[in-house]
Amino acid sequence: MEWIGAVIILTVTTWIGFDTAAKFRKRPGQIRQWKSALQMIEAEMVYSQSSLWEVCEKMSKVLPSPICYFFTGLLRERETCTDFGGLWASELRKQWFWNSMTKSDMDILIQFGSTLGQHDLIQQQKQIKLTSHHLDLQLNEAIEVSGKHQRLARGIGVLSGLLVVILLI
Repeated sequence: MEWIGAVIILTVTTWIGFDTAAKFRKRPGQIRQWKSALQMIEAEMVYSQSSLWEVCEKMSKVLPSPICYFFTGLLRERETCTDFGGLWASELRKQWFWNSMTKSDMDILIQFGSTLGQHDLIQQQKQIKLTSHHLDLQLNEAIEVSGKHQRLARGIGVLSGLLVVILLI
């Protein structure tokens, strides 16, 4: 009976370690998806002269999950929205659970959302480029630490399970 408990403990801690490692692995890809979304927003606003809501509608259909959920959430609140920047920030916070990104990534996107629709097209383009530059820095950092943290998370998961099993036996 003890062995069944030991196997369960080891399995759960290993699973937690591998799940944490998966988040580190997904972060660079999700930052790239947000950069892509920024480029699409720029194209829609500057070249197609689309409104913010039209841009959100297109983004919700084109982008992969979990980012499309964010834009779908914005569209759900369309009728009651009085402050787009505030809605952007609150929806980001609601949807952030589905992301593998960090709080600093979210802060960059919240800052961008607070400027969205507040300026003329030239200023808006500059804000998009600035946000894209900040995300580039985050992407480089994510790539740099990704491999190391993945191995560390997996190792800690397995080793903590072994430690608990040894202490209990």
